[in-house]
Amino acid sequence: MSSLQLRRVEAVTHARVKAVQGWRQAGQGAGLGRLAPQTTYLGFCAGDWRGLVSPHEWLQHTLPQLHAWMPGEGSATSIAHLFQSVPQPLLPQVQALRYQALTEIELVTGQALPGDDLPWLDTPRGRVWVTQLPTRRPVSEQPPSTRVLQDLPLHLQWLLGISYLTHGSLARLGQGDVLRIEHRTDRCLLANRCIGVFTFTEEGLHMQATVADQAIAAPDELTTLPVRLEFLLASQATDLGTLARILDGQLIALPSDAARHIEIRANGKSVARGELVQLDDGLGIEVLQVYAAEQSR
Repeated sequence: MSSLQLRRVEAVTHARVKAVQGWRQAGQGAGLGRLAPQTTYLGFCAGDWRGLVSPHEWLQHTLPQLHAWMPGEGSATSIAHLFQSVPQPLLPQVQALRYQALTEIELVTGQALPGDDLPWLDTPRGRVWVTQLPTRRPVSEQPPSTRVLQDLPLHLQWLLGISYLTHGSLARLGQGDVLRIEHRTDRCLLANRCIGVFTFTEEGLHMQATVADQAIAAPDELTTLPVRLEFLLASQATDLGTLARILDGQLIALPSDAARHIEIRANGKSVARGELVQLDDGLGIEVLQVYAAEQSR
């Protein structure tokens, strides 16, 4: 793939840029920037994300009267103790940065400060610099379903039950043998996940979405079911003779812009087009276009 001269994308940098874009779209003041190297900051862990705040800026926004009495940088330790004693010292306005409690609170300065561009978010209690983005995405920030996703092909399976055989019994299996279903399940599966149960009726199968004693996916959980994604570099009509030569080491020419025309398929359906990029030490696909419903059929 090196001959395609792939554009290099750093996963951490890309994630930071996307986070800032999301915060701005939510109406928050946010951006990317670098910390002042001569300033002392308060570092903390907020569950699945980490950040830094300026202790004096935090005190000025939180307790402005007390801040006026503080002498200067020498009071950072005192502010750190105050910061640690407040139940909710930070008030981030985006769902992704909500937290239960802050831990590992410490003063950070000098060479211990990150030297690269960090995402920052303005809050009612000062600017928060995010050194480690949250690993999980809140459900409330998931993009709404589109018609493209509603038309996505899915493979349902109605599983009657399961049984177990030894390797020897399986080897002797022959026509006319009758296998007993040892454990009835009567479950409807989607992507190896149970989404309901069924019972036999004269008209066919009667589906039931939930039962009290079985772990069934609730309707609002269906959006979390895994989807198989495929990334198609190219396709070509051929014949058997040409195929034999291809398999025998023939060099196949690709268009110069092939890297920007990667077809993204979800469960076998074309949903988007992307660009092949060098993502850290591996490969990735940056989405360039998401198809409308009529385009993806």
